[in-house]
Amino acid sequence: MAATLQLDPLTPYSYSPNNITDEMQKALSEGKELLTDKNGDYYSVSKFYTSEQYHPMIMRDRSKASESGFNVNGSIFADLTPFDGFVFTSRLGYRLSAKRKPTYDYPFFGNTMQSRDYVGIENETSSTIYYQWENFANYTKQINKHELSAMVGMSFQEQSYDYTKAGLSANGEHAIQKNDILFGYFNYASASATRTLEGEKTRTAKLAYFGRIGYNYDNKYMLQASLRADAADLSYLPAANRWGYFPAVSGGWIISNEEFFMGDANPVSYLKLRASWGQNGSLAALEENKYAYTTDISSRRDDNTILYPFVTDVEYVTGAKPSTMGNDKLKWETSEQINIGIDSRFFNDRLTFSMDYFEKRTKDLLVKDTKPSLSLGGVTPAMNAGDVKNNGFEFELDWRDRIGEVSYGIRANLATLKNKVTYLDPSLARIAGTNFHTTTVTYFEEGYPVYYFRGYEFDHVDPTTGDPVFKDINGDGVINDDDKTYIGDVIPDFTYGITLTAGWKGFDLTIFGTGSQGNDIFNGIARSDYLASNKLKNIFYNDRWTNSNTNASVPRAGMNDFDKYLASDALVYDGSYFKIKQIQLGYTLPKRWINKAYINNFRLYASLDDFVTFTKYPGFDPEASAGSDISAMGMDKGSYPTSKKVVFGFNIEF
Repeated sequence: MAATLQLDPLTPYSYSPNNITDEMQKALSEGKELLTDKNGDYYSVSKFYTSEQYHPMIMRDRSKASESGFNVNGSIFADLTPFDGFVFTSRLGYRLSAKRKPTYDYPFFGNTMQSRDYVGIENETSSTIYYQWENFANYTKQINKHELSAMVGMSFQEQSYDYTKAGLSANGEHAIQKNDILFGYFNYASASATRTLEGEKTRTAKLAYFGRIGYNYDNKYMLQASLRADAADLSYLPAANRWGYFPAVSGGWIISNEEFFMGDANPVSYLKLRASWGQNGSLAALEENKYAYTTDISSRRDDNTILYPFVTDVEYVTGAKPSTMGNDKLKWETSEQINIGIDSRFFNDRLTFSMDYFEKRTKDLLVKDTKPSLSLGGVTPAMNAGDVKNNGFEFELDWRDRIGEVSYGIRANLATLKNKVTYLDPSLARIAGTNFHTTTVTYFEEGYPVYYFRGYEFDHVDPTTGDPVFKDINGDGVINDDDKTYIGDVIPDFTYGITLTAGWKGFDLTIFGTGSQGNDIFNGIARSDYLASNKLKNIFYNDRWTNSNTNASVPRAGMNDFDKYLASDALVYDGSYFKIKQIQLGYTLPKRWINKAYINNFRLYASLDDFVTFTKYPGFDPEASAGSDISAMGMDKGSYPTSKKVVFGFNIEF
């Protein structure tokens, strides 16, 4: 999408072979490979704009990569009941999978910066074996109005993964004997081809013991307590810290079951108060960073062997250096949460309302790739460097009723969220997150939301020059990195959703919408080092400064300090939106039509998914721009928008 947005609009989609530009003709004369569409026309190469971005169809066709494999999943369990109230369960789940991924790289010419002259191939095969074995016993005892329950158990999971990756890269000629995908195998390697081979086998395992006790009196008062002990293998944590202990306790009071509450005239049919406190652990940040706590020695630097002249002659030997700094204090990341809630139903259960207040504190947050100011050399290991607090309210309201043959329902929910980093290791001023080109935009810092946007505050456009003017935060008269400050964050003030349902004589209708309010999005499409790239009209052109428009809100074309402008709140936009996610109409056939075919239920439906979005965000899709990596959330670098879908389907029960 970034290539599509940045290519200039003056270059056509393709050129016929007898009508190409001088630049493309020059590339052909130099032996470059111009890719073609199905009609034999050349995909165009812009003569105005050269960068890492080029024709999207060339990007698509420059390689042919396929992926095939299989997954086998299953489970087996047994329940043993030696005496009344006691159940012992043993359960084994497994997953076997294998994957093969061959890639054939064609010669191509995208522009003078992006091209490949020769064929190369690569193939990767991998397999994964995963299983989880659980054993737990449940015991329940009823004594008059007292109900006691207890559970103890254990869980063990193990995963082994091995892969082999091999490749043939070009070295002055095609890596295979002929530029033809039918020869895209290692047996047809050219004599000059550079061969690469790598692979290894890894194993990870986790073990847990857990227990829970519960008490219920007359279905009015409920208490429950649990404890879980988790251990990870040495690929995650050092032996001294591999165990984590996570307790929890909860209680509830069903007020509507009290005698003083009962009565036919009471519109409240159900009312429950509940509260809970608990902890849980996570090692998710270490999944892609195994043995993060170890101190390592390496003989390579930036993919090159370290060579050192130990003698006066021109003779070098392989050297070594510390590559990572160890951290034997690494331990589990712990989240502690308090929840207070109320559940209620009114008017014979037609109206349902629930409300929760939550406060979640994440302690010993696992972070990696940090740069402490007191360390010199090497790569900093993962560390437990911060605490984060989240708190807010959650509301849900549901009304269901029937008028004659028409049934209908309205369900709505709303959740608020306040997020703040409450502690950061003193050795760190802030933790850098995601970059936009060469500038870091998101940071993790005490006193701010997680990975907030940090940059310059755009003040106004100089009416005389048309250049941007930024706020001098520290008042020293110079605009530099010291003037960067908070310019937005991706955490919404609240999120919400609404679902409307209706039914009549076998027909059913569902309309579902969801939205977010108060979140920001950083638009990172344009770059200051490629001034000739296409710019989004409603961001860089509408109301820009010209000699006849000196009171503009957007600086002039060719502005000074364009790099600062792109790293300022001028590119931070309100990402609030409401999206109708689904409109679905269904029809269930009458029983009398399908019974003779031994069909119990037959429903046809049609659905429009993601068709309508209401937003002021000038990019393609505020929802798709949210991102999945927590340090890159809200960074729109050309995110592919959510597709609109028209769906037809049916459900059959025999």
